[in-house]
Amino acid sequence: MARVTKPPHIRREELLDVALQQCTTVGYDALSIDQLTRAAGVAKGTFYYYFGSKQDMLGALVERFVDGLFASLEESASTLTGTGAQRFQQLLNEATAWKSARLEDAMAYIPLLYKPANAELRHRLFDAWHDRTRHLFRPLVAAGAADGSFDVADVDPTTDIVLSLWLGTSTSVMEEAISSPSATDFAEVVLRRLTALVTAVERVLGARPGTFGVPLDPELVQHLHAPFLAALETEPATASTPRRGR
Repeated sequence: MARVTKPPHIRREELLDVALQQCTTVGYDALSIDQLTRAAGVAKGTFYYYFGSKQDMLGALVERFVDGLFASLEESASTLTGTGAQRFQQLLNEATAWKSARLEDAMAYIPLLYKPANAELRHRLFDAWHDRTRHLFRPLVAAGAADGSFDVADVDPTTDIVLSLWLGTSTSVMEEAISSPSATDFAEVVLRRLTALVTAVERVLGARPGTFGVPLDPELVQHLHAPFLAALETEPATASTPRRGR
């Protein structure tokens, strides 16, 4: 039987599918590249063709998750209705719903970004998401300025301030919450910080107090505590694995 050669992008996606499955069942830290390639039925050289290290694979899993989120938000952006402020809230709700529907898989690797060894990777990924988030936010800020739901004199710098608040808090809130002693305390920190964030964004945009809400279920947030705590309790096995490593 002739060997079937798959296009590189399909082979890469299949490797990521297996990596996700293995991260969910075995755990990222316990997973070796040998285990992964055996599960995928490929040679180790195939893994290194697509990923320079295990950490590169982690970055690719996160990027795939976020690419899916942005694709969904970019598609729905044209269907949002109402004032700029209402559309902004709809976008937040859409983002929360999309992530919540995929939460179980995401918890196998997203918390790993907050390991000290992965700080550089986390910052690089957040920097890469800046322009895509701005592309979503700016039209809503402009619409709100035009319809009066926002009191904004200059759309571009205001959008940049909102973006800085949003992305900065996305990192700092988890760094603070992870140290919480219990799931209840973890959820309290997350919700308190996010409530402060939306209040600050309302003020920057000149929106009425209470315009934005935090579309998160406290019980759902509590369930995030264990995966984040587990991710920090174990050191990464091969965070900087060389090409001839495991």
